[in-house]
Amino acid sequence: MAAEVRAWVVDASVAFAWFAAVPNAEQASRLLEAGPGTLLLAPDLVLVELLNAAWKCRRLGAITSEQFQMLANRGSEPFSRLFPSAALLARAAHWCHELDHPPYDCLYVALAERERATLITADQRLLRKLQQPRTGLPLVMDLANF
Repeated sequence: MAAEVRAWVVDASVAFAWFAAVPNAEQASRLLEAGPGTLLLAPDLVLVELLNAAWKCRRLGAITSEQFQMLANRGSEPFSRLFPSAALLARAAHWCHELDHPPYDCLYVALAERERATLITADQRLLRKLQQPRTGLPLVMDLANF
């Protein structure tokens, strides 16, 4: 009997917790330890968002230059697969309109929908919008509950 594959779409709020001591970092680490039957997916935009978060933390002195550079060099490593954002734009636009939410986050929603994966996020604003009844929404999980 084949092992069940579990696909997670991981947004930047979760992925950043893999690299920095932030709230829910322990839960985010559990996702990395979930085993070989776990796929960690994201649109390629996640790398830009990770670098932006690291840059902000570096400017505030919350991380070192070495930590910033490490994230820049290794940010893609935990992911099983990164998907071109351009291929997700049409569905992301749909979700922008449907949720009245920014396109950055809607790329993750569109990918979760397309891949029939569960979106995991620590973004409380996005979680609230995704928990409202709507047709066609992908499954979503709050990182704090992982």
